[in-house]
Amino acid sequence: MKKVMFVVVLMLVASTCFAQLQSGPSNVVGYVKVVCSAANPPGQPVASTSFGLPFKFWDVPSAGIPTYGAVSTNPSDIVGDQSRCGNIGTADLIVRQDGGLQAYRNGTPPACVGATWAGSLETGSGMIPGKAYWYKNKQTVAVNLVLAGEVDNAGNYYSPDLTITQGATAFTPISWRDSRSINRSQLNLLTSGFNGGTGGPGVSDRIAAQVGGGQAYLTGAGAWAGSLVTVEPGNAYWIHNRVNGAPPNPSGAGTYTYEYVPGGALAGGIVESPRLVNPGTAKISPTPATKVKAGTAN
Repeated sequence: MKKVMFVVVLMLVASTCFAQLQSGPSNVVGYVKVVCSAANPPGQPVASTSFGLPFKFWDVPSAGIPTYGAVSTNPSDIVGDQSRCGNIGTADLIVRQDGGLQAYRNGTPPACVGATWAGSLETGSGMIPGKAYWYKNKQTVAVNLVLAGEVDNAGNYYSPDLTITQGATAFTPISWRDSRSINRSQLNLLTSGFNGGTGGPGVSDRIAAQVGGGQAYLTGAGAWAGSLVTVEPGNAYWIHNRVNGAPPNPSGAGTYTYEYVPGGALAGGIVESPRLVNPGTAKISPTPATKVKAGTAN
């Protein structure tokens, strides 16, 4: 049952962009669909769509059936054969936003028979959770990128912890490995070093959505404001760190280390409210595969 769930997930994607499925006595399978925009030559030879990794992903051997419980960070297992193959100049690319590490399917389109993954994301570091990525589409049609894997909402997933650099133009790309909508007050940013400013959005540190332009920031009264109220699974964001002397290093340069842990805490008199859901990995009793509503943190 566990091995065939991946196939079931893909069959259901056509009708729903995001869901969670039961897959055994103590695990939940999740999936999300990212629509990667089409390129439009000659004016736009490549279209870049941002995304993040909301789940744990499994090793997929050559037979095409995932080995449930064998975690993988390789694009060959996460993206599989969904991307267009080619050479480094013609294939669709998976690119990590910080540092530019990339991977692609090396083969001959359109059949791509025998195509193999190449590039540093495949042969080196892998696709690290918490980072943000680009799908660089070189086709004239959109690509539906389906990300399917094991739900793990326990937090503590950055490897290594994410360094949020400080500066007027310091934008750190980020995503959250959580299958739920997370309220901005529950991201543990304040306890790490995220700080406000009396000038509101023009002065405060802020979270900015890479798609849609929504942002969240702190007012002078220490309250959250802005149109970005929640962060969503599979989406990518920026943290703009532009306030010096942020706690817990009030005399420092403002650069801090961030690690998302489900739940909230107190920092600088501002309350990060605790979640109203169990912060552990979701567990459900074994039954035939059924769709369950994605949990939302309130």
